[in-house]
Amino acid sequence: MSGTLARALRRLLALELGLYLLVGAWLVVARGWGAGPAALLAVGCALAARMGFGLATYALAWWWHSPVPPAFRVGPFALIRHVVAELAAIVAAFTVLQPFERAWMGAARPAPQRGTRLPVLLVHGYVCNRAVWRSLLRALSARGECVHAVSFEPVYGAIDRWVPQLAACIDELLATTSRERVVLVTHSMGGLAARAYLRAHGGAKVARVITLGAPHHGSLHAHLGAGENARQMEPGSPWLTALAASERGGIAAPLVSIYSHHDDFVAPQASAAHPHARNVALAGVGHLTMLFSRPVRELLLQEIDAANAAR
Repeated sequence: MSGTLARALRRLLALELGLYLLVGAWLVVARGWGAGPAALLAVGCALAARMGFGLATYALAWWWHSPVPPAFRVGPFALIRHVVAELAAIVAAFTVLQPFERAWMGAARPAPQRGTRLPVLLVHGYVCNRAVWRSLLRALSARGECVHAVSFEPVYGAIDRWVPQLAACIDELLATTSRERVVLVTHSMGGLAARAYLRAHGGAKVARVITLGAPHHGSLHAHLGAGENARQMEPGSPWLTALAASERGGIAAPLVSIYSHHDDFVAPQASAAHPHARNVALAGVGHLTMLFSRPVRELLLQEIDAANAAR
């Protein structure tokens, strides 16, 4: 069965399509338009709505941005390419992949795997499901990694409600692969869920946590989000403060934070650096683009190799 988010996104797409059909029919019948121009208008409106959303996130990210070190500044043409790639990633994530989660990702149970490599568990972020990992999962699987992704719910519930689900997924993956530890690769809020897991369960079953664009110190964008998890991601929230206090003596597993000085959903962008992590800063990469970026994928492969070597 598809998850809650996938069903909701499909309903929204169906409503959007119905609206376009009604407007298109009116244009054809009452205004004398051809079917082709009416269809092009519908496609243009759909793209414009998504681009407007993406550009709004950039406007807020620029307004709330942290200073960009000189070595990470990009020129205007590189910035344009970066924005276009992020807008494409937004369309891919919320229009193509996530509404049809089951079709893209298949069964949600991990497959038995031979070999000696550590299994990799992919943990998605806020208002996302496992389908956002489609590109990376295929790349890791083709490389011979034992990789698994699962959808966590409730969509707008407290982050701590993901922790028992994450613990169960880790246990199931370890039992299926006969391994003792996993590598957690997370995106956005998934990084906070992984840290909450380590607070509750320790790091005995986790070889390494690799976070992509995680708002470790919160994001001002969260003030505009819905749900208890959005309130928890607001900078200075009691939840973030308690999580940081639990880590004063260190984190229970090695943590690597990969983040971008041009993140359009985590602002200030320096919030993604963690005091107990090995922080890897990037330039010219958007928040959702991280899920599809080849350079980010190469960094992930290096970190997964390092986790296996450290055994």
